[in-house]
Amino acid sequence: MNEHSFVPSADLPQTPCAGGASGRRYSGLEPSERTQERYQKFIESGTGVFGTVGYSAAKVKTLCQGAGLSERYFYESFESREHLLTVVYAQLSIKLMKHVKSALQDPEATLHEAIRASLGAVVRFMLTDPRHARIMLVEVVGVSAELEVKRHEILKEFAGQSMAMLLLLAGVSPEGTVERPAVTDAGADAGAGTAPELRSEKASPATVLDFARLTAVSMVGGVNNMLLDAVLEGAAVNVERIVEVSYQLVFNASAGIRKLAAAPF
Repeated sequence: MNEHSFVPSADLPQTPCAGGASGRRYSGLEPSERTQERYQKFIESGTGVFGTVGYSAAKVKTLCQGAGLSERYFYESFESREHLLTVVYAQLSIKLMKHVKSALQDPEATLHEAIRASLGAVVRFMLTDPRHARIMLVEVVGVSAELEVKRHEILKEFAGQSMAMLLLLAGVSPEGTVERPAVTDAGADAGAGTAPELRSEKASPATVLDFARLTAVSMVGGVNNMLLDAVLEGAAVNVERIVEVSYQLVFNASAGIRKLAAAPF
C-alpha cells in the first residue's frame, strides 16, 4: 500500500565505538566478530538491568555479570553506563519503528486498519515486555543533556509519523491542502469525526501543517503517558482498550485537521 510509505528512517549507530580488533580467529570467529558479539551481549544485559533495577541502581559490575564478560570488555565498546543506556534506547527505538513500519505496509489492509495495527504494534512492544516501556519512558529521562537531545530526536521521529497518519486520515496533502475525501472508519464511535470550531477563517497551508505537527506531538505524549500508567500501575492491563483509545485519538484529531484545511467556519 503505497500511501503507507511515510515511515521515517530509524537507522542509528549500532556498532562498537572501539577501533578494529586485531588477533587470531577464536571459536571460528574473527576478532572483529568477537568484538561485535560482546557488544551485543552487553546490550542484552543492559536491556535486562536497566529495564528492571533501573539506570541509577545499575553498576558496571552488574552489567558485566549479566553479559558474562569482564569490565575490560565493557570499556572496549562503551565509554560509560550512560553510553550503553543510549545505545540500548536507540536499538529499542529501531526495533519498535520496524514493527510499526511492517504494520503500516501491509498490502491487504485499509488505511485505518494499517494505522490501528501500527498503534497496536507500539502498545504491544511496550507492554508485552515491560522492560521496553521502563527504559524508553522512564530510565532515559533526565539522565544528561546529551541523552535528552537523543530522546527528543526519537520523539520527533515518532511525532513525524503521527503527523503523517493525521494528514492521511484527514485527506490533507503534505503541503497542507485538501487533496481527497477524509478516510472514514465504520468501526469508529458515532461521535467520532467531529471537532470544535478552532478559527473564524480558513487556515493557510502553513497553519494547517503546524496545527498537525503540534497535535501529533501531543498525541505521542498522550500515548506515552497511557503506556507509562499501565506499567506503573502493575495491574492487569487491557491492551486492546489502550490500542483503541490510541486509534481514536488519531482518528478524531484528523477531523480537526480536515476542518481546519477544508473551508471557512
